[in-house]
Formats: sequence, structure tokens, C-alpha cells
Amino acid sequence: MKTRDRILSVSLDLFNRNGISQVSTLIIATEMGISPGNLYYHFRGKDEIIATLISELQNSVSTISNEYPKQVQDFDDYWPFMHTVMALFTHYRFMFRNLDNLNGQNPQIKRKIRSLILKLRQLSSDMLAHLVSLGKLQCDNNSLPLLSDNLLLVSLNWLNYQTLLDDKYSETELIRAGVLRLISMVEPYLTESARSPFYTHQDLLDELVN
Repeated sequence: MKTRDRILSVSLDLFNRNGISQVSTLIIATEMGISPGNLYYHFRGKDEIIATLISELQNSVSTISNEYPKQVQDFDDYWPFMHTVMALFTHYRFMFRNLDNLNGQNPQIKRKIRSLILKLRQLSSDMLAHLVSLGKLQCDNNSLPLLSDNLLLVSLNWLNYQTLLDDKYSETELIRAGVLRLISMVEPYLTESARSPFYTHQDLLDELVN
């Protein structure tokens, strides 16, 4: 792996484990076993590393947006696709745990965060509209934007909520909890042809509440 890619990988791991404020470029360089000067050759400080990681996530969201209409042709396809989305959120979880702080960072990071949120908002809207076009979701034009925004709100904040309840969740458990929570919000709007043979409404309640 190239040094630049290693810096991004190690920084992401440290940000996820310790939070942005607790990680400096010196800590990143020490963790990697390289000099601060070597790190500075690739990135001019922590903000540039963070901005690059945000761009990485945004590119992944764009890829997901393009793949969604082809991969989801039934509601049962929606489950694994949502798993992909939640896995991506979990992989970059430091961002969603620090949105307020990041939004108050330098103007470049602030613009990138806003652009990312708008892209995620569009993805949420497009995903629901696609389910409606497939006849799997029954939701009027007035309710659809609200449902879309609520799904995004939960997506952005569910990691903080779950880890506040129990900080011993594994990554797999976090992803599953996030997917089930989103499915529970969509479930009341499903048409008869979209009802999952794998989960009933009571199954969702039992797993999420108990």
C-alpha cells in the first residue's frame, strides 16, 4: 500500500476509535512509524486528511446512487442494498459522530460536509421514489419527502444512539440495527406485493425494542 493510502487508512481507524479531537498528525505519524515530515509531504495537516476522507465517502455514495436502480428490482433487494449503505456509514462513522464539529471546521470541510449531506438526501429520496415506481411502496407526493428526510435523519444519528445505549456493539450488530431501524420506518408504506417473507412487523418490533 502506498504511503498516502496508508495515512488515510490509519487516520480513519484512529478517528473512528478515538474521535477527531483526540488525534493529531503527530499521533498518526507515530502510529504509522513515519516522521511528521513524511506525513506532511502527502497531507498538509489533519484538515486535509479529513477533507480527503469526506471526498472518499462522497465518491462511494455516488457509486451507490448509480447502482441502486439496477440492483433493486424488488423490496427484498432493498435489504442487502441498505446493508451496503449502513456498512459505508459505519466504515466512516467518525464523520457522523462529529457532524457539528466538522461543520464548524475550515470552509473547505464545511462545504464538503454540506455537499455530502445533500448527496445523501438525494440518494434517500431517489431510493424511495424508485420503490414507488416499482409498485413496492405506497406513499403520496406530500408524504414522500418527509419520509425520505426522516430516513436520513435516523441514518445520520443512529450510530451515536446505539453506542450510547451499549458501546459494546460489534460492527456487524451496528449495521444490522441500523438496517432494521430504517426498514421499520419504510414497512408501514409497503404494498402487499412487497411484504417480506423473512420479517413481519412484530419481528421488527421484537428485535429493535427488546
